[in-house]
Amino acid sequence: MEAVSLGLDIGTTAIKAAAYDAQGRIAARTEAPSRSIGDGRGRSEQDMTEVWHGVCTSLRALRDKLHDRPIASLGICGQGDGLWLLDKHGAPCGPAMLWNDTRAARDMAGLEASGALDAVGLASHTALWPGTSGMLWRWLEHNEPDRAARATHAMTCADWIGYCLTGVIATDFSNATIPFLDLHSRRYSTNALTAMGCESLAPKLADPRPADSPLGTVTAAAAAATGLPEGLSVNVPTLDLAAMIVGMGLQQPGDSMFIMGTTAVVNILTDHVTPTPSPVGASALHASSDAIIRIFAPTTGASAFDWFAGLHPLSLSGTNAGEVADKLNALVRDVPPGANGVTFLPYLNGERAPFVAPEVSASFHGLRAQTSKADMGRAVMEGTALSLRHCLTAEGHTVDGPVKLAGGGSRNPLWSQIIADVTGTEVVVTKDSDHGLWGAACLGAAAAGLGPVASLTQRDEELHHFPPDPETARAYDRVFTRYMALSNATRATARTLSLSEDHP
Repeated sequence: MEAVSLGLDIGTTAIKAAAYDAQGRIAARTEAPSRSIGDGRGRSEQDMTEVWHGVCTSLRALRDKLHDRPIASLGICGQGDGLWLLDKHGAPCGPAMLWNDTRAARDMAGLEASGALDAVGLASHTALWPGTSGMLWRWLEHNEPDRAARATHAMTCADWIGYCLTGVIATDFSNATIPFLDLHSRRYSTNALTAMGCESLAPKLADPRPADSPLGTVTAAAAAATGLPEGLSVNVPTLDLAAMIVGMGLQQPGDSMFIMGTTAVVNILTDHVTPTPSPVGASALHASSDAIIRIFAPTTGASAFDWFAGLHPLSLSGTNAGEVADKLNALVRDVPPGANGVTFLPYLNGERAPFVAPEVSASFHGLRAQTSKADMGRAVMEGTALSLRHCLTAEGHTVDGPVKLAGGGSRNPLWSQIIADVTGTEVVVTKDSDHGLWGAACLGAAAAGLGPVASLTQRDEELHHFPPDPETARAYDRVFTRYMALSNATRATARTLSLSEDHP
């Protein structure tokens, strides 16, 4: 019986696992929920032991579906950033602080104003946000010093699960990049650590290794907990986004892709960046090649679609996401590009790319007495696409070839066409939605010596192409000019109001 390669993706809300045959076909797949803890005041945490138990549940269910089929390897990816701490005994130092925790926002604003974050930009070419490890460590040392003092190892979610499975602590270059790695030396930057006041964090960070290299093998205890065979090869865990890029076959400088998931992401692969004190977006090293991934992750993507549909439960509700999309598409299909003068700024959760502004909020502009619900719905779909173009413009990037589109929004043909027309580039969509799992599985297989990543990721996929319509693209040039003017003004206004509220 042919052996399968496993992929594991530990997300913030779900833990997914899948088994693949040699042709990249899914032999079995499972999913378990993952619970976050918040208080409405910026706290976002997860119980580390609970996450491990969720992984065990998902892997054991996958093993049961496979029956006695042999397993060749396991590859791991997971949510990035945040702060997952272990004590000297290898036990969690309380709950993990997640990538979307904002308790350090005020501290970060102060560091930014003082110029202290310039060293981070000059090392990793990344504009920080509050949920990165350095900012969370500063918050912890100030607010929970006893917990910080117990910490011996600092890691990411995927690293934690890799440790639970193998007993080995390691991180890959993708996860290690933000916020302290120097992109040129590929070592942690002393200047960045010192500028952020994180010298005490430095000895707790694991030296980075390639994600297609072996981490270790599944221990007897982990085998008993998960149902996996003892001694199974496991790769050095990687960032979920990096695994997705691998799974989509993006390896070379010039490759690019969009994600229209709950949040939106623009990813551009390059072979060189010139770090600056005040960069736009973030950077991460590729999981298995020498490329650098430039990452722009607006906080709002398909969640804007869900939000707008939720405001109209009588006309836009449905039993599933596809039914809701069909209803909204039918509503907005005949609205012309530009939504009859209505512009939606999609800052429902603040913004982090192509600028960092947690205080900015979403808004509609151009509303008049004759504005319809259809106009507003079209503007919501356009606003998220315009934010992708804003990211490309901020980077000064010109897309030369087709761009792959992933995420829930990619399953909406009308939205895919809007994105193609707004950005002026051909959009290519695959019906497969498992690229993170597939990428993780390929990295795991490569680490087990089953072949190079670039060869392992090749599989047959059904592709759908959405070329931009030239006339519509020209119309969106004018719409984008309007969008930029409104975005700049809104950002300045939000900043002024925020300062006035801080200093009555």
